Amino acid sequence: MHLTGYWSLLYQVPVGLIGLSLMVFIHEFGHFAVAKWVGVKVHTFSIGFGKKLIKFKRGDTEYALSAIPFGGYVAMAGESPEDGGYGNTDEFRNKSIPARLAIAVAGPAANLAFAFVILFGLYLSGVQEPKTNMIVGTVEEGSAGAAAGIKPGDELLKLNGKPMVDWDVFMQDVAMEGGHPVPVEIRRAGKDTIVSMTSEINQKFGIAFSGISGERVVEIDKVIPGRPAEGAGLKVNDRILSVEGIRIPSATSLIELVNNSKGAQITFGLIRDGAKQEIQVTPVMDEGSKRFIVGIYPREIVPTVLVKRSAPEAFKKSIEKNYESGTMVLRTMSGIVTGKIKMKALSGPIGIVQMIAGSLRQSLQKFLEFMALLNTNLAVLNILPLAITDGGVVMFLLLEAIRKKPLSLNTQLLINKVGFSFFLLLFLFVTFQDIIRIPWFLN
Repeated sequence: MHLTGYWSLLYQVPVGLIGLSLMVFIHEFGHFAVAKWVGVKVHTFSIGFGKKLIKFKRGDTEYALSAIPFGGYVAMAGESPEDGGYGNTDEFRNKSIPARLAIAVAGPAANLAFAFVILFGLYLSGVQEPKTNMIVGTVEEGSAGAAAGIKPGDELLKLNGKPMVDWDVFMQDVAMEGGHPVPVEIRRAGKDTIVSMTSEINQKFGIAFSGISGERVVEIDKVIPGRPAEGAGLKVNDRILSVEGIRIPSATSLIELVNNSKGAQITFGLIRDGAKQEIQVTPVMDEGSKRFIVGIYPREIVPTVLVKRSAPEAFKKSIEKNYESGTMVLRTMSGIVTGKIKMKALSGPIGIVQMIAGSLRQSLQKFLEFMALLNTNLAVLNILPLAITDGGVVMFLLLEAIRKKPLSLNTQLLINKVGFSFFLLLFLFVTFQDIIRIPWFLN
């Protein structure tokens, strides 16, 4: 079912919030479990911030589900610098530095462990993976790929000297090179050549796109009543192989070939129920679009194959994928500093909720892969040595170990205030960008 507008919103919000809350729960549970293990008193374990909507107390800890679902927290005794404490042995500040370090890194560690387990399970049970084929199917008119002279049917060999074997990696690498020319090695008619491509940064999303996509399987998604396709006998789910003997690598190429017929009868080569056949259709001029059409809505499907791995192979693949996701965070930050990526490429909680819901609409596999990606990203961002993050706590503790005493209360409070102000401004900025993109996600 294809949902748009407010129907889409009714689907996205609950599904996205469940996914986001699961990620937060895993992170905070890591802190909570280790804090309990080393004997720190935990006052509150909350998913969300603000007013507590649901709460109950068990032992010394209050468990809560709070009104603002974009985060969570574990409130420990003696945790905050301004908290005077009472000198009790169950306070965070009175535990050894190794114990406090363990608590600080436990949240990111829990997210990493969860991401690893998700992907390990997926790879072990089997995942649908795109067939290895770097043949260009579509080059958008006016795109960076078109300006570089890349054409449908070309095979992408290397980008910036790096061999290309996966379209997702290609798109990620292009995004990291926004506004900068990069060499692209292609193979055309058996001859290898190198072209220069400069991908422009999309102003809506803040990252660069090449306008190039791989070959797709093209099927009929809908047949418009009263149009030539219906009369000729074309049906939903027909897989279109060719038009007038010319192979169809994308929906765009199908539309162009039909329009180029200028109304002359054309032959569709297709597969229906596993059998090949040919059907003749005569396109007509559509007054609205001023193009020749046959009256179908095509859909593109990425050809995939089910890949199952042994336990050692799944273990290795999970490690590699999570490493790739983690380093992508650092590459994105580097791209923002160098200007290759714009700040508006970042997404806040609203955008993340929408993307979680969107991934589940594609498939359960895409949802689980995206949840693994989010957990890895959260772990890496949290372990960076920035104020008010887990990495900031680690930084304070390492300084305490070196100096043989903690930073002064005023210094810690000042650093935390500066850090909080920075993250508040960042949160407001990315939330504003998310709101701007809501109409795109709704449709």
